[in-house]
Amino acid sequence: MRMSRHHEQVLAHAENRLAATGSRRPTEALPLYKKFLKLEEHRLRLKHQAGGGGREICARRAELVDILLQYVFSAAAAAARENGRAEVPLALIALGGYGRGELNPFSDIDVMLLHRQRDEISPHLEEMVNQVLYLLWDSGFKVGHSTRSIKEAIAQANRDMRTKTALLESRFLAGDRELAREFREQFRSKCVGGHEREYVEMRMQDQVARHKKFGDSVYLQEPNLKSGCGGLRDYQNLLWITYFKEGSLSTNQLVGKDWLSESDQRRIERAYDFLLRLRTDLHYATGRATDVLHINLQEQIAKRLHYSPRNGQLRSEALMRDYYDHTRNILRVTERITEQFVGGYVTNKTHSLFSFLPLIRGDKTPIGDSFFVRTKQLHPALRDIFRKDPEQMMRAFELALQRALDLSPELADLLSRNLGQVTRTYQYARGPRTIFKSILSRKGKVGRILRIMHRVDFLGRYIPEFGQLTCLVQHEFLHRYTADEHTLVCIDKLDALTETNDPKLVAYRRIFEELEDPLVLYLALLLHDSGKAVGARPHSEASALFAQRVATRLQLSSEERKSLTLLVDHHLTLSRIAQQRNLDDPATVMELAHIVKHQKNLNALMLLTLADGQGTSAEAWSDWKESLVWQLFHETSRYLADRKSYDEQTRIERQSLQTSVSENLSPDYAEEIEAHFEFMPDHYFRASDLPEIVEHLKLFRSFLENVSTGGELLLAPAIKWKVVPKQGHTVMIFCTWERERLLAKVAGSFSVVPLNILSADVFPRGDNAVLGVFRVCDANARPATDPRDFKLMEQTLQRALEDESFDFLPLIEKAKCQSRRLAPAIEFPTRIAIDNKTHPTYTLIEIQAPDRLGLLYDVLSCLDCENILIPLSRINTQAGAAIDTLYAVDGANHAKITDSHRIRMIQQHLKSAILSGAATKSQ
Repeated sequence: MRMSRHHEQVLAHAENRLAATGSRRPTEALPLYKKFLKLEEHRLRLKHQAGGGGREICARRAELVDILLQYVFSAAAAAARENGRAEVPLALIALGGYGRGELNPFSDIDVMLLHRQRDEISPHLEEMVNQVLYLLWDSGFKVGHSTRSIKEAIAQANRDMRTKTALLESRFLAGDRELAREFREQFRSKCVGGHEREYVEMRMQDQVARHKKFGDSVYLQEPNLKSGCGGLRDYQNLLWITYFKEGSLSTNQLVGKDWLSESDQRRIERAYDFLLRLRTDLHYATGRATDVLHINLQEQIAKRLHYSPRNGQLRSEALMRDYYDHTRNILRVTERITEQFVGGYVTNKTHSLFSFLPLIRGDKTPIGDSFFVRTKQLHPALRDIFRKDPEQMMRAFELALQRALDLSPELADLLSRNLGQVTRTYQYARGPRTIFKSILSRKGKVGRILRIMHRVDFLGRYIPEFGQLTCLVQHEFLHRYTADEHTLVCIDKLDALTETNDPKLVAYRRIFEELEDPLVLYLALLLHDSGKAVGARPHSEASALFAQRVATRLQLSSEERKSLTLLVDHHLTLSRIAQQRNLDDPATVMELAHIVKHQKNLNALMLLTLADGQGTSAEAWSDWKESLVWQLFHETSRYLADRKSYDEQTRIERQSLQTSVSENLSPDYAEEIEAHFEFMPDHYFRASDLPEIVEHLKLFRSFLENVSTGGELLLAPAIKWKVVPKQGHTVMIFCTWERERLLAKVAGSFSVVPLNILSADVFPRGDNAVLGVFRVCDANARPATDPRDFKLMEQTLQRALEDESFDFLPLIEKAKCQSRRLAPAIEFPTRIAIDNKTHPTYTLIEIQAPDRLGLLYDVLSCLDCENILIPLSRINTQAGAAIDTLYAVDGANHAKITDSHRIRMIQQHLKSAILSGAATKSQ
């Protein structure tokens, strides 16, 4: 083989720099070796930065280490001879990835020193081992090493699969070439011959276990480039299995033998090169050996690899789309070939290659002239079936659904090769359309079939609006999966409702059971994020336009089209309103009712909201958020059932509520009940049920009794804590006198613990007393339960109420130092919106910002300085971000804040407080 120009240059440089070491031990000439390495490593880095391919750079690094070790070995042998050591046959062998000729910048250097000695190690061998290893270690390499005779190496290989795999990639570097050749022959005869089936089975088992360990999906947010699904190890696994028959570590042996098409080979070779290049840059960027592509590195690496923002995507999103596309190709090809191995798929060509594999042959059950079933798999009866009748492609998926079958590897391959048949005409054709709609109408069975369609790229071809989402990653807040995988997970979540007995999901199952035909709901889930493919903001509007296009092709009825468009356009509405608006306000309920129009749409939107939330991430669907969504759902259902009497019913309920409260308390509460119902605002009674009002009246009495006794408790609030595990939070209720900066001081006291505030409602009474209801959780989004936390919060609040100059800053800073709270992995921009249109009596201040300890205290302190009152709030903290809605009025006149100049100043001051903690520091 002709030596590359780069190899010639490195050899010339080595001859110039290293030949001068003469017979000195390598460790004595260490500075020369290190200088040589430093210069050559710098050249490699420049070649990588100039766009060198992954395989090319890794191979050149392996060549560099080869040359280094050959000089080290030669110098060590010369030094040993000069010292009078009796020379013994010795060969230096490269193993593993280094043996394969692939080294990333910080990859391990795996070597074996092979000898013939049977008893104790000779001084010559010991000297050689020490010189080689110490030089590598002192040069900064991480070395994996062994010293073995041929017999020992063979025995170890047959005991351990990892050792056998490392040895099968062995490559001679220096020393006794005949010894190395003898080892290869014995390895082939004693470790490969007769062990084929055993090794292949172990490699397959290892792949399954590895996939499970590293997430079992290509579409992970922070993938492992080496061991993840579709990663480097999957490709290498295929080579190792092939070697056991053909003795060659190349996919060329699979092409033309019905295992691998030339186009598939090109795809996986490009993918492997891409992964090696990406891993090289990951090593350079981090300065160490690592395989996990952490999210906070993705934008930096994308820039280093010369990605540019495109179609509204960040650089990192473009990089990750390429990553998912390449790893998906590796996974699909390797999984298909593995399935063929396991299933005994055989042709004249394949059997000659893997004759040792078990041939599994079950009974063959024909299905018409086009397909047959064997071992629970659907097979094609003819190779040209789809060319003659393209409709049979959709028919194959229908049969897989009806008979609970998987596609055979041959059928999956045939479908992939015939995607050209899915033309525009096919997309509008009646036959495929009817079958596709029938598939989407099979409640609880849709997800598996859509995944099968997607695995062979049929789904994106038939519904191109979904196809645009393939491997599209959106580094948005919470949405951190590829858009196609997120969509399919959502559909899986909806399917799972049909058989769930989970107490938390039974109510959803009942709603799903009432839905006569789930076609529109499944289609809405399939298309709900399709607008992301064109970079639309907000994406829901573009998604709704795509949904209308699909509805036309599928010839949905007028009612179905309207429902589909509504569900897609408003797939975030139910969750957004529930989390950001006052649910006790009739205006909120009426707004949602106006959108959904009738109960059927509300039911479908509820199910879509569940599936979308569960399919996004654990943080996107907490018990607290779920309780808010259910509250809004029930109130809207009541309104839709009888719109005319909804307001009147609320007034009647207040009257009957007062009667019920009187019946649940002793007669001596009569005056307090009268005052409570007279002075508390209307929204309080909409927000509180009978047990809660009774509890509040008892707390008010406790507070007023403390006031009447005077002394130290005169200014102390009455506080009660209640853990609500089913809803994932703890309620803190307090009664005190109305005073300046009250809400900010409460928020500051929670920050000191620290506890997260989920919602804060403050109800002023007409007698200058105030009732506060805060729902809180700990840093892990679980209910707060530690009595020490409760005590610290109460003590801090009491001190702050007693001392107008109380400084929260030192306590919050201390809590920050003790807290393990991490900053959000994805940048979350600060946004402040002030809205006077949504609510008839309140100005809504909507804040989105990265969460931190003391944030709410800073915001409320800032608003206090602006003389703005916050009677209601919806505080929403999730995965490192705060999304808060504050219902505000002007403190001077208790009316909306309408002056445009003042609104601009409030926004500026709030932004300053959020970004720099200015409010905190000014107190």
